[in-house]
Amino acid sequence: MFKHILIPTDGSAVSAKAVKAGIAFAKQAGAKVTGYHAVEPVPTHLYGEGYVADKAMIAEFERRRRDAAKKRIAAIAREAAKAGVRFEPLVEIARTPYEGIVAAARKRKCDLILMSSHGHRGFSRLLLGSVADKVIQLSKVPVLVYR
Repeated sequence: MFKHILIPTDGSAVSAKAVKAGIAFAKQAGAKVTGYHAVEPVPTHLYGEGYVADKAMIAEFERRRRDAAKKRIAAIAREAAKAGVRFEPLVEIARTPYEGIVAAARKRKCDLILMSSHGHRGFSRLLLGSVADKVIQLSKVPVLVYR
């Protein structure tokens, strides 16, 4: 049924559970997995007196964020290798995680997005928003949310 599953991660414990479930699901379905992490751009303007961040500092922040993202994706790769599931890594800069996830699924021709939800409710949900909700709203392919 599903041949190519996108599994985004944010590196959280909840996301790690979804990764394990997603790899197991892919193995049963005989599907390949693309592990995805969106790296949000570092803001170049600092709030206040109109200060602009130093280019070297921005480059260092971006390098560290990409390195952290690669480690998160490597964890998915290890899970996939243990399960014998074909795997492709994908780390991209995206304006927002949900836009990156939806675009990655479209570009890679995935037929399912399997992702976690932190399950925030009430005021914290209002403040933090829900990446999963936005992916569900924007995606053209089915989204399976793991809790």
